[in-house]
Amino acid sequence: MNHRSSNRGGGGSRSVNGGASRSANRPQTKQYSQPQKSKPSTTNRSNPGSSNQNRSRPNHNVKPSNTNKTKSGTANRTKPSTGNSRSGNTVNNEKNNVNINNSRKTNVNVNVRVNNRHYNHYYNGRRGYSPYYYHPYRPHYYGPRWHPVGFFVAAMVTTAVIVSVNSQPYYYDSGVYYVKVSGGYNVVPPPVNIVVVEIPDDKVEVPLNDITYYYYGGTFYSKEADGYKVIVAPDGAVVANIPDGAEEVEIEDQKYVYYNDTYFQPITQDGKDVYQVVAMESAD
Repeated sequence: MNHRSSNRGGGGSRSVNGGASRSANRPQTKQYSQPQKSKPSTTNRSNPGSSNQNRSRPNHNVKPSNTNKTKSGTANRTKPSTGNSRSGNTVNNEKNNVNINNSRKTNVNVNVRVNNRHYNHYYNGRRGYSPYYYHPYRPHYYGPRWHPVGFFVAAMVTTAVIVSVNSQPYYYDSGVYYVKVSGGYNVVPPPVNIVVVEIPDDKVEVPLNDITYYYYGGTFYSKEADGYKVIVAPDGAVVANIPDGAEEVEIEDQKYVYYNDTYFQPITQDGKDVYQVVAMESAD
């Protein structure tokens, strides 16, 4: 019996012996088991291990962080460009070749004031501008084929036509004007005096002092023999909508809407919120 127990004791920690004969093997068991415990020991894990856990937790948080959200967000932003393809635009959505450059609040002169000489003019029988009546600016949606200034497309629609003014060619489609740039085309403000054969059917007539102007997408036109000519916004003209890309600016404690070098004063007319073109002068 003693001979068999000594062999089992030499076999390591798997031996199970009762009585006092095992007490002699306990120091060896401790010395053998402690190095095994010391390698993954709780003491060693608690200090560097906990710090590694603290370091790894932010890494787990980073994986679904803004970086991934930005990528998915970019993909989501390209989905509306599918609307462009439905409207005839051949933009390659898979390469994210369509985006909107929302560079606003640039070159807006707020050091101006309403030109008081408007009191000497009549607008549709009324002397001076209509009274100021604030209502918040809400961009008007002109449909999927209309794009604000700064919008970029990689390929031009087949329905676009080339028109020129001052030897500068423009690509025109559905009330929107493009110029060719590196890698594609950018939407630009309509150049004054350029003539197009037609403008979209949902244009509106703007009568002012016995003259009828036409308005679409923030641009005013006069009817010519060969089409419609882009003009400077007529002083005192009243419109119901202003497209995306405009911004509210505060001038002399009142808010105006600025779009395409034109200041619009919010007013009410026949119970409806509308805008009137106002002339500004330097406040200096």
